[in-house]
Amino acid sequence: MFKFQRNAVIASLLFGISWVANAMPTYSIEAVSRAPFQLSQDAIASAQYKVTNNERTARILTLARVPGLLTKVSGVGACQDPFILGPGESCLLGLELIASQLGGGIHDGPVVCKARGFSNIPDLNSCSRPLPNDSLQVAVVPCTTTTCLNFALSEQLRAIAKRYERQFGIPGLVAGVWIPGQGQLIIEDGVADINTNRFISASDHFRIGSITKSFTVTVILKLIEESILSFTTPVNVYLPTVENGTATIAQLANMRSGIFNYSEDAALAQELAANLLRKWLPQELVDAADSNLPYFPPDSNWHYSNTNTVILGMIIQQVTGNFVGNEIFNRILQPLALNQTSYPLTAAMPEPFARGYAAPPPYEDVTLVDPSFPAAAGAMVSTLADLKIWAEALGQGRLLSPAMFGQQLNSLMPIVFAPCPDDDPLRPKTICPEYDRYGYGMGQLRGWLGHTADYFGYQALMMYQPVSGAVVVILINLSGTGTHIPTDMFLEFAALLN
Repeated sequence: MFKFQRNAVIASLLFGISWVANAMPTYSIEAVSRAPFQLSQDAIASAQYKVTNNERTARILTLARVPGLLTKVSGVGACQDPFILGPGESCLLGLELIASQLGGGIHDGPVVCKARGFSNIPDLNSCSRPLPNDSLQVAVVPCTTTTCLNFALSEQLRAIAKRYERQFGIPGLVAGVWIPGQGQLIIEDGVADINTNRFISASDHFRIGSITKSFTVTVILKLIEESILSFTTPVNVYLPTVENGTATIAQLANMRSGIFNYSEDAALAQELAANLLRKWLPQELVDAADSNLPYFPPDSNWHYSNTNTVILGMIIQQVTGNFVGNEIFNRILQPLALNQTSYPLTAAMPEPFARGYAAPPPYEDVTLVDPSFPAAAGAMVSTLADLKIWAEALGQGRLLSPAMFGQQLNSLMPIVFAPCPDDDPLRPKTICPEYDRYGYGMGQLRGWLGHTADYFGYQALMMYQPVSGAVVVILINLSGTGTHIPTDMFLEFAALLN
């Protein structure tokens, strides 16, 4: 009896010591962003932990080595390998989990140890691990034809993305490749926020700029199906004073109206730069366009112009009595369950989101721009997964009748994008988005159908391959590099996929 009581007391003391050690270990390790609980065998994922030195002396620390678990150093405040922390100091430990090297998974750690000298060799007698709720708990699931692409192809696609990330200094990149019957690949690389160094995630929201045009024009096509609008109606029926007012709704939808792009108006650009949060009326944007000569007479050539789609948004509101964002929600977002896609009315972004940056370095944070400036031509926000669904729906004509979808495909005409056609010999020439053909709210590139975007702090691309059903979506949080990075990346992807 006495022996039992004595053992119980010892056990309770040991439990108390263990609890104290867990409450304030030598080096506390707290999860900032957790790794997924499940990874396919070809996946590469990230996690971040805040490591704090709770000792009274400075320590050189390092990560205890586990196959498939690597340190990922990114930005100011990141833990190096090894890293030095003074008393009470912290750093952000970035981890990369390579599923193919993790066996069945990892269910402990990360373990941080005192380093042997100045090396990254851990002293296993002086280590700490997170509390159980913060520990890595990752199961690796074997690949199937619906979850993983061919390993060699995946490696090639990852290498292309990594090369562009390094070449252009892209803060963060998210990409997805889906091929029916062959699998999928999700790439997440870099950071969503260069100040906090939070790793970017496929669940992050991005501004999708001109991909908005594909939504706006789809609403127009549906209104034409319902005989509320007509392809051949001149725009001056709705906006009597607009330049090139004899241009038709069809010519606005396929960028053949010749109406000047308000985004290229120098005075307007200066006003925007002075106050990114200013509210704009669509008519103000059209007025800025009208202060410039048209590019050419209607239907005589092709020139990409945001003004075209802003006017289409104004027409939608005139004929339905509803804000264009509401029509997009009711006719597209709700039927397709695009729950992470929105047409916002303020500059606020839905959580979680990638912050947007403008080149050149030091990058300017331009995340917060009021969506009234791009309006129906570029106001929307979305995610990787939602854009995959929309790329398929757009490329298959899922929301249109077969006859209307046929007209949309027939509207795809060869274009010249570099430079964009302009009859004014004194006006500086501009480079338009790269497509082989362009039609009603849709572009074609190497046989793929979709749309691209280049907006303050963000660039994006979504493409659908009609023959194979494959989809590619690429999102980055950088603009102003002088090239459209997602398009260049896609062309290299497509060369491997076609």
